[in-house]
Amino acid sequence: MQYQAIAITGASSGLGQALALAYAAPGITLHLAGRDAARLAQTAMAAQAKGARVRQSIADVTNREEMAGWVAGLEQLDLIIANAGVSAGPGRANREGDEQIRRVFATNLDGVFNTVLPAMARRTPRIVIIGSIAGLIALPTSPAYCAAKAALDCWVRAAAPGAAREGISLTLVRPGFIRTPMTARNPYPMPGLLDADEAARRIIRGIAAGRGVITFPWWLAALARLGEWLPKSFFARVPGKPAQG
Repeated sequence: MQYQAIAITGASSGLGQALALAYAAPGITLHLAGRDAARLAQTAMAAQAKGARVRQSIADVTNREEMAGWVAGLEQLDLIIANAGVSAGPGRANREGDEQIRRVFATNLDGVFNTVLPAMARRTPRIVIIGSIAGLIALPTSPAYCAAKAALDCWVRAAAPGAAREGISLTLVRPGFIRTPMTARNPYPMPGLLDADEAARRIIRGIAAGRGVITFPWWLAALARLGEWLPKSFFARVPGKPAQG
């Protein structure tokens, strides 16, 4: 299917920006949402320079009513990518704070549903959810992030058959480490680190092929599954992600 009207959350930087620019072309309408007005405007200008028609909106995915209004107000919608997300970790305190945990779940889980459920209500042909290979393993370095991504992973795979009966295709994306501002603060090695542009190309190829699950790199996913069998003490020497969101 040729997607001509595409909505992307978290489009102001990182993977969301890379996806927007990869899709940008004459005849394409991009509905871009983000929280940073200046960075979102830069993404919009770059997409327009490639010939796309762009509509940008300042939106917070944690606001249920705001997101429902945004999705309902899109004049046409062939594809929506729920990409917005944040990360956090225990940092030096070796324990995630209450506000950190709530922020991660509010954005990475509730924020996705605030985007996806209105899109399902209007029978959007394809809905893409950005998960993570981190959803395959419970890492002490980022408990809330792994848990939120694991919940998405399970929900998308379980909900996909029912959605398909309504003419809606759900796609789960499980990327590994991507070079973005969010991963720039990680104080540990990131095997298989990809540039955001390359990650976007892989995602778009998978979407075009109609895949229900897009995982890359495959070998990192395999290691994550194997790592889940290891005792959590095995990860004790890995430095925690910085505590601030």
